[in-house]
Amino acid sequence: MIISINGPAWFYTIDSVFQIIFAVVMLLIAGFSYKAYRLTEERKYKYFSAGFFMTALGFLFLSFSNLLVYLGIYDGILSRFNELNVANLVYFIHIALMLTGYTLLLVVAMKLQQRRLIALMFAFLFLFALFSYQYYLKFHLIALMLLAFMAWQFYENYREKKTLNSGLVFSSFYLLALAELFLLAMIFMPTLYVVGHAVQLLGYGLLLAVFINVEKHTRKSR
Repeated sequence: MIISINGPAWFYTIDSVFQIIFAVVMLLIAGFSYKAYRLTEERKYKYFSAGFFMTALGFLFLSFSNLLVYLGIYDGILSRFNELNVANLVYFIHIALMLTGYTLLLVVAMKLQQRRLIALMFAFLFLFALFSYQYYLKFHLIALMLLAFMAWQFYENYREKKTLNSGLVFSSFYLLALAELFLLAMIFMPTLYVVGHAVQLLGYGLLLAVFINVEKHTRKSR
């Protein structure tokens, strides 16, 4: 079985449904972010759009791969290739897309401007993922760190602005970081994988609400 499948057995198919929902939400956020960029010409929305688009691709890729497993379509493919190599490649592409998206979001959250520093961040993440074994554990540890830094930064932003949207953004990234803890704890209790997905869904839902509000406010102000 492809190693990208995790959690309790009864959740396998539902897992792919969640991933598709995450991807749709990410695509919607990417679309709203790009609209905000077109209306305001603020570069942060452009990076937000790119970051969420990459995470959407990551979720879609993993979901599509897992569905091929559930439907038995992989059987013919894996008969010609080494199953473990295919599994590692599939999950590595998922990791690369997700971490690229998260790093773009971190660049916005930390307001980084130096291109060399940004390039160095991407290089380290890529090399760390490429030469790491235990992809699941390493990926979620890195994702936890990135999301925790973003949550911290957005918390500081909320303390400064005290607005509803800034509070929702902080809450969403806090929930996404919390979800990574549940996904890591799945190693000890598989049912926590389900809890992690539920928390992720709530976090992404809050983000979607924020960007819908931003677009409405931007349109009214023009």
